[in-house]
Amino acid sequence: MAYFLTHSYDKKKYMGRLLMILIFCIYSNYSHASVTHMDTIPTPESIAKLKAKINRVFHKTESDTISYKSAIKKDSINTILKESVKPNYWTFTNKPGLLLTQTSFVNWTKGGNNSVAGITSFKGDYDYKKGRLYWSNDVTLKYGLSKENGNEHSRKTDDVIDLKSSFSYKSSIESKWYYSGEFNLTTQFFRGYKGNDRENVISSFFAPARMRVGVGGLYTDNDNLFKLHISPLTNQVTFVLNQKLADKGAFGVTPAVKDADGNIIKKGENIYSELGALVRLEYKTTIMENMNFNLKSSFYSDYIDKFGNVDTEIELNVDMKVNQYIQAKIGSHLLYDDDSKIIESDGTQTGPKVQLKQILGVGVTYVF
Repeated sequence: MAYFLTHSYDKKKYMGRLLMILIFCIYSNYSHASVTHMDTIPTPESIAKLKAKINRVFHKTESDTISYKSAIKKDSINTILKESVKPNYWTFTNKPGLLLTQTSFVNWTKGGNNSVAGITSFKGDYDYKKGRLYWSNDVTLKYGLSKENGNEHSRKTDDVIDLKSSFSYKSSIESKWYYSGEFNLTTQFFRGYKGNDRENVISSFFAPARMRVGVGGLYTDNDNLFKLHISPLTNQVTFVLNQKLADKGAFGVTPAVKDADGNIIKKGENIYSELGALVRLEYKTTIMENMNFNLKSSFYSDYIDKFGNVDTEIELNVDMKVNQYIQAKIGSHLLYDDDSKIIESDGTQTGPKVQLKQILGVGVTYVF
């Protein structure tokens, strides 16, 4: 009994101690929570500091956003401007045209034959100019016919294929002189006859054809209205691909070799090559409103054969514009070729002579 009482007393004493420890832990936790809660209560000073930090953050973010959007907008504008104002170093001019002339007589006591003539043409200029480089390309195509009342055959009044290209480079941007290389090819479309004689052909496609390749210097103004090309080294090659004309020695080629009976032993050559100097001048200007003047000229002399005999070609044109599509034209074309033989009316050939062609008419022209 004493053991049981003693053991019960120790157990109560032990339980009491545990209860005191538990109460102490609860009190400690409650006190810590209260202290923590009291530390997180914002003071007026902390609230002011917090507001300042928030304002700085939002101000910076807004500024950065606006700046970023402005940068994007500026880059977009610059891109659009670059695309819309993209430099174009090419200039193109296309000029097809139709020129007509007509003569009619009714009860005209002094006599005369009704006639009509027309010339179709195309003129194209394609130039590339960038910095020190200048590449010029010209295309000229013409063909014209004339029909006279009472005449069975129509007569050719114009027939031209003229292709020209020159590539130039200058040493400085300010200079107007270029180092230049030039290529030029001229020929015709169809056969040519002397008057109404359709038996004897005097010219045809690539009979003749003249090709010039040369190097030298080019002077031009900023608007390309004045051009002076000087080529001290130019190779001129004449092609006569019509064998009948080649056998006759037409246009400077070596003629066929014949025996005593007139039989051909050796055919005439189809190519004649020369080496010489070339000077070419072009000039365009406006005489007055709606009246334009155009000059083209070239002068060539062979170093090896007959130096000093100058092949000359001068073409003058005055265009008078009536409206956007209709214009009157006055033209003159002078030609002297030292290698050409002139065929007289009786069929005999003579030496070279000055050749002259003139034209006056009203036509339709469109430029694009």
